Amino acid sequence: MDKSKLILPIGILLGCIILGGFFYASQVTKQQSIERQHQIDLQAKIETDKAKAEQDKKEYIVKRTKDCYDYETAERKKFNNVVGSYYSEVRDTCFVRFKLDKTAKTKTECSRIFYTAVPDQNTVSKIAGDTAIYDLADCLDNTFSKGI
Repeated sequence: MDKSKLILPIGILLGCIILGGFFYASQVTKQQSIERQHQIDLQAKIETDKAKAEQDKKEYIVKRTKDCYDYETAERKKFNNVVGSYYSEVRDTCFVRFKLDKTAKTKTECSRIFYTAVPDQNTVSKIAGDTAIYDLADCLDNTFSKGI
């Protein structure tokens, strides 16, 4: 075969390979761009969901705190020894505190009760710790708490 007859098919073949390479590279770049955009969208959705969950939690706590105050108000109408109320997020419970008529315990007695309830400060669960702290406060203030 003559060299001049091979030049045209080789040129066409090389041109097709070069064009194909450019087309392939542009498709790879396009796919990477799409994947990056999906990742950005997913991250934005996760952040939005976190913010919404946090807002919902705050609204729930506000509602429960208001319910707790309403419960305290109702208890004040029934009893004359209501001291106050608090909402425990850890236990998701409202507590109304009532003054006791009996003699108050000393700080030493209350501390002994607290440390008996919570012997190991490092392994105490949030609920047990929350309970022990409020029980200590009740002991020191000569009150008791009723939860709903």
